[in-house]
Amino acid sequence: MTISTPRLDSLTADGTDHSFDGIRLADGNMLTLNVRPGAETAEVFLLPGLTAPDTEVWLTGGEFGDGSLYGGVPVEAVRELIVEHGGEHANQEPPTAPEETAESDTAEAVATRALAEWGITAHRDEESLIGGDRNTWLVIGHDQNRPGFPRMLAEPYVVLYLAADSEDDDEEITVTRAPADGDVWDVVRGDGTGAERTLMTRPVDQLAACVEAIADWLTAPQVANYARVDRPE
Repeated sequence: MTISTPRLDSLTADGTDHSFDGIRLADGNMLTLNVRPGAETAEVFLLPGLTAPDTEVWLTGGEFGDGSLYGGVPVEAVRELIVEHGGEHANQEPPTAPEETAESDTAEAVATRALAEWGITAHRDEESLIGGDRNTWLVIGHDQNRPGFPRMLAEPYVVLYLAADSEDDDEEITVTRAPADGDVWDVVRGDGTGAERTLMTRPVDQLAACVEAIADWLTAPQVANYARVDRPE
């Protein structure tokens, strides 16, 4: 059976515009080449895992940390190498990086907008965790007329964050990603002395209830000296 090489044929016919373009092989290996339109030879870069044949046309290479570069390789020699590895892979699309959450869709943005509709200002806070991760949350000070970050050891405050619905003590605390099914909103209030207690926990689609509860808290008399309930680390 003859193995076709449509990707190689296309690149060598049209050229790669003075840059390296890739060909994924059927066995998962990868090579890239720089070739002029219609040229009979090309610069070829073999990524790790792909070894050049021990023949004279592949003797112009140099080793690099992430592969090997060969100059003046006949296109037919490249074709033979591709065939030896089963031909070209059916999927020649380059791998795509994971999509990042749009800033306007994060829990922080969603909650901040909802709070702002009630005239409530929130401030982002965070702490570093082992391994470089971070817990993030929003802080709402009881004195909304005071500019700047709330004085959490001098005045009552509320903390709002997103968490996965789990009984695990090592739960996620975040406002940096978008809300997802299975998440919950946690509202924790502090009395300004370091003591905290949970005000409410609601499913991810009930942010409005959390915001309303925070608005009610802002107008209610404050009680100090809560039993201390630390947020999970």
